[in-house]
Amino acid sequence: MRRVAGELHAVIVVSPETETRLARQGYKTTLPGLALAPTRVAEDTFRTFHSFDNPVSGIRATLSAWTSADTLIHVDSVGASLEGRPMLVVKIGPAADDPARPNVLFIATHHAREWISTAVAMKLIRWLADSGGAAIATHDVWVMPVENPDGYQYTFTNERYWRKNRRLNSGGSYGVDPNRNYPTFWGVDELGSSSWEYAETYRGTAPASEPETRAVMAFHAAHPPVVSLSYHSYGGLLLYPWGFRAGELPPDLTRYQALAGTELAPAVTDSVPGSPQEHYHPGPGWNLYATNGEYTDWAYRTYGTIAFTTELTNGCCLQGLYYGFEFPDDSVLVERVFRDNLPFARSLIDASGDLAHAPGASGLVPGVPRFTSLWPDSWLSLDASAPRPLSLTLRTGTGALVDRSVQTDSLRRGVLRTDWRTDLHLDAVRALRAVATNVSAELVSLAGAEPLDKGWRGWWRDSVGAPGAGKYSWYAAGGFDTLTSPPIDLRGRTAVWLQLWTRHNGSAFTPEQNGVIQFSGDSGRTWSNVALIVGDGPSWYPMRVDLPQAGGRRGAQVRFISNQFSWWLDAVGFASDATTVFAQLATAAGADVSENPVRSDQVVISWPATVGSARISVFTFTGERLYEATVAAPTNEYVWDLTVDGGARRVVNGAYIIVVDVDGNRYRKRLFVARPSQ
Repeated sequence: MRRVAGELHAVIVVSPETETRLARQGYKTTLPGLALAPTRVAEDTFRTFHSFDNPVSGIRATLSAWTSADTLIHVDSVGASLEGRPMLVVKIGPAADDPARPNVLFIATHHAREWISTAVAMKLIRWLADSGGAAIATHDVWVMPVENPDGYQYTFTNERYWRKNRRLNSGGSYGVDPNRNYPTFWGVDELGSSSWEYAETYRGTAPASEPETRAVMAFHAAHPPVVSLSYHSYGGLLLYPWGFRAGELPPDLTRYQALAGTELAPAVTDSVPGSPQEHYHPGPGWNLYATNGEYTDWAYRTYGTIAFTTELTNGCCLQGLYYGFEFPDDSVLVERVFRDNLPFARSLIDASGDLAHAPGASGLVPGVPRFTSLWPDSWLSLDASAPRPLSLTLRTGTGALVDRSVQTDSLRRGVLRTDWRTDLHLDAVRALRAVATNVSAELVSLAGAEPLDKGWRGWWRDSVGAPGAGKYSWYAAGGFDTLTSPPIDLRGRTAVWLQLWTRHNGSAFTPEQNGVIQFSGDSGRTWSNVALIVGDGPSWYPMRVDLPQAGGRRGAQVRFISNQFSWWLDAVGFASDATTVFAQLATAAGADVSENPVRSDQVVISWPATVGSARISVFTFTGERLYEATVAAPTNEYVWDLTVDGGARRVVNGAYIIVVDVDGNRYRKRLFVARPSQ
């Protein structure tokens, strides 16, 4: 959607095949009064943009000249396209690879018509060679300026708006979308890609059916990137996994957010004259629309690459006119787009050497292990090296303690973090602790538009609530409206954050339509922005908003402002990472173990000095008695051999309860077996 001359227009770019089909059905393919350049045969006469094959100024010829003249630029081919063009990748810096130097990849032009992405990639090569300094001395930096050389060349000789490669399909159409052809989540639905060969998002006949895709995959196998960036256009967006399904968030979310920034602390500014936005919108890929078989999801899941997609430029508006894919042939404007995006590219190179700590271009740093949500689902982000499996200790509103195993999913294992999620099925959960870690949190308040949730003002009540969170949610229908919480007393509370579950209908192309979250520490007299939500989010997902300014406040409030934004909220509450509700568990401990988690074949169980004999019992978390032994006084320790029966049976990795009964006392200890191999 674009606003032109005060009117809102939908601009849809289609292939010639689709245009013909629409015309046969009576649809007009031009918009009266909207200055759009018609689809046309392009000519290789541009000053700033250059084809692949031009023998003087083309991409191939330019790279050949650069590598001949510059000892820091090295060009190699990692395969051939369908029509036999080389899949060129450029290494900037030392020619030889070094395992001590992390690999960083910049890849451009999966989609042929997105010329600005090739131009930015070429400028990045030149900048790195001229000014890269320590970046190229301590990192192996690679740039693939054209992932789709056949389609790219075709846009200069035949069809400017061509998107796909040049595969001749069985039905007579041409082209497979290279950015829907990667194996990860390939073809999981018709929303994120298409099985119709005429479609712009046609995914091909099979995963990695296209030689261009296989060339990128071969490069990753030989030089696995720690971080990567895929340049596209247009939209002014900075996207990261996941893209295949709305509501899915990567386990390394805090690393992605630190690098990509947030709406309130953006990593990439937009200084193109006439652009209606000041920065690129960061978020998961589905904020734009669902994609499957896409590069960043594949790179992240297959190689653990912290991968991003940048949609370069907003696409609107120079001299009041929309330009979309046809970025002006203006070297000054192209340079401005490159300079806007250079700090982010440099931050990716810097972060590749220290993913756990390096700040992003916005100055944000990765978060520590923490809970993202306490209820109705628990989302727990832990270091990737944390012991598995885990359990949760739950403190309910009545004071009861409940142990709950954590269900895991391979999609949620990241580079730095592992995301553990469990459905609590307990309406009264108020505090959680991840056993065998120091991560705990407590809900101070919780509300979700249910009849007993009093004191909230504004918005409608909808009958569609977050899964497991009750029957109702708050709903803003798409106008301008505000939902305000009642004041909460947070005196004595530290490390405060806001938990909420949300879904929303919006567009990343219209960032002026958004949802604002504000905080007040003085019962609503003054307010400050703490989060901003833009784009599409049709499925429920949790958000955590840290509020360091909220600790100790007596009149803490939040409000949610809808700016022409269809927005749902549920399970909203203040929470704290600092809780004392489990203190009595620690003081009641009477048994101890030599290591926890256990990474060897033996563990020593000990207890206070006793008069009588002790009975040691080992239970699984399902309550099955696994092992039992008696130890005569005065001995107060026991060696449990996990290779039971001399190795004929082995205790499998997992969570166990150790119970010691002695002198009328019962001591319990949770134990985790996490040996590296079995």
